[in-house]
Amino acid sequence: MKRILVVDDDGATRELMKAILSKDGFEVVEAGGAHAAREILAQGPVDLIFLDEAMPGESGHELCRFVKQSLGAAAPKVVMLTAMEAQETWQEGLEAGADVFAVKPFGGERIRLLARNLLGEGV
Repeated sequence: MKRILVVDDDGATRELMKAILSKDGFEVVEAGGAHAAREILAQGPVDLIFLDEAMPGESGHELCRFVKQSLGAAAPKVVMLTAMEAQETWQEGLEAGADVFAVKPFGGERIRLLARNLLGEGV
């Protein structure tokens, strides 16, 4: 079973994403911020991270950079979640190693398709 980490400081967003992704049989773990996400990553690998770009404390960009640099080739795919469509935001995220961006608000079907596509689960 593929393991997905959802990192967002908004509990409602985490719960919604967990409900959407669990329907496809993914194991979904949640973190309310970068510190909690690091603890989860230290416990074992994840296959995909949905990562909020703007969080208090360590930003999504910073956490993404840490994950990609520290795990190297074993790093999971990262979908950066953002409410901002500014080019600078996207550029910073891509430079940090994000694989894909999803602009909030997003529909459940888009999240499911992103997860299945990035994890090689077909569509």
